[in-house]
Amino acid sequence: MLPAYAGRSVLQITMNEINQSSAEKYFNFMCHLHERAMKLTEHLHFDKNHPWHLNLVSLYCSLIELTGSACILVQETVGIGVPILLRSAVEAYLDFANLATDRCYGYQLRASELKEWIKLLEESKDGSNPFLKEISDFPDTDEILDKWEQEQEELRGKGYKPLSVYHKFDKANLEPIYRSVYNILCCHSHNNLRALQARHVNISKEMNDFKVELYPPINYDRILPYIDNFCGILISATETIHNILKTNCIKEIEELKAEFQKQRNTIMTEQPPALDSQG
Repeated sequence: MLPAYAGRSVLQITMNEINQSSAEKYFNFMCHLHERAMKLTEHLHFDKNHPWHLNLVSLYCSLIELTGSACILVQETVGIGVPILLRSAVEAYLDFANLATDRCYGYQLRASELKEWIKLLEESKDGSNPFLKEISDFPDTDEILDKWEQEQEELRGKGYKPLSVYHKFDKANLEPIYRSVYNILCCHSHNNLRALQARHVNISKEMNDFKVELYPPINYDRILPYIDNFCGILISATETIHNILKTNCIKEIEELKAEFQKQRNTIMTEQPPALDSQG
């Protein structure tokens, strides 16, 4: 999953570094990759009653849909949602990658699920929260809560508890991503001032004025790191799930990997425009 731009700021990819045709071509490959990954799901045969299989396939399906959603947003000139979708994709990939290498990670996923359900049930008990009225009206809320708290304690006794996002990155050996790319993506999700300026403030070439934009046109160079991460995540997850489920799609996946590497190499080796042609 490590992006080609792991050592560079997401917000520093500009027209001075890469020409637009290459960046747009990479985006077109991302959409093609989404379509091919979706088509290849026809070959995924798994045991839906096996938690490991079910959770892996569900996470993989989420990665496909998140990538497809990003393609739609870019095509519709709604770039604001792309980094937010990528944050969700990164988090889904973390769970997918950790679960793929450690089946017992499923117990930590269950511990996280229980933690959030218990919080909701506790909040709903006195009926004061109007958004949880249906839950507070359940006749057996206390019984369910006791059952889930007991399961939570049993998991904790076996050493399984919810992991923080940082510890998920650490377990997947992706801590540098947590301290760089993920930081930037979270700023977009939280509408940090840094993200607001990147979205809506367009500074003049003379650097002496700026304008505030609504639905600015897509700048493929600015979203290039997002494209690269979506592609890297989906390629890695596709290869992993097909290997685990032993499909006969090795040839197709190797072709996708080769095309992905070709696209990435083009981006990374292309020379910047001449100084007198830079905008």
